[in-house]
Amino acid sequence: MSLLYIVDALYDSKDGDLIIIDEPELSLHPALQRRLANIIFEYAASRQIVIATHSPYLIDLRALESGMAIARAHLREDGVRVSQLSVETAGHLYGLLRDKNNPHLLGLNAREIFFVDDRVVLVEGQEDVVFYDVVLTELNLQLGGDFFGWGVGGAGNMAHLAAVLAELGYSKVVGILDADKAELVGELRRRFPDYRFFAQPANDVRTKTERPGRAAVEGLLNEKNEAIRREHLESIRTLFTDVNQYLADAPR
Repeated sequence: MSLLYIVDALYDSKDGDLIIIDEPELSLHPALQRRLANIIFEYAASRQIVIATHSPYLIDLRALESGMAIARAHLREDGVRVSQLSVETAGHLYGLLRDKNNPHLLGLNAREIFFVDDRVVLVEGQEDVVFYDVVLTELNLQLGGDFFGWGVGGAGNMAHLAAVLAELGYSKVVGILDADKAELVGELRRRFPDYRFFAQPANDVRTKTERPGRAAVEGLLNEKNEAIRREHLESIRTLFTDVNQYLADAPR
């Protein structure tokens, strides 16, 4: 029934109308949520459409190019705050959307981060998300936050994603870089003093063998990528212990 009301409101609207929809995803199958998002996207070209949603399917980042605003309501000790993405940061976010080498960078998993309470962990790429789970399992630790999607698509993007989270009111964010990108840590800490940024002790999480066009890399994990190298064991344990202690203080 709610879908019929939404479709009726859209079809009966005129250019320039204001349409406000509260939680259009209710009772809708994900496939229908995607189709509805496409319809809303089309109508937003000539109408002002405001939606309140808890669904990543309804966050259509293509609309950033034409001026879509993203705001997040979040609870703090002094009440509910609404934080909105700036035009400049929205432009950077749309630029990431056009990165054809990282098609999953702002995919569904990444857009789910807009709906977590707090405690976001940024890592360089999808291999980090996969293999840090191996690291945490060996350390017998559970990460105190949520990884951002499948990583930020390279160390150079970490500042852009941290800016998105800062402007949307996330109070506890961690970034973990590889040792060969450690020079970025200082600048990230300067720009985002309330967040925490670390460099893990190896140049990659996964050990990579040499192949044409790529040199071998000795990673945090051993040759089979199933266990932490002994020389890095204590330093990576300290890193994730510090990460969890910082995240534990996040509002719930």
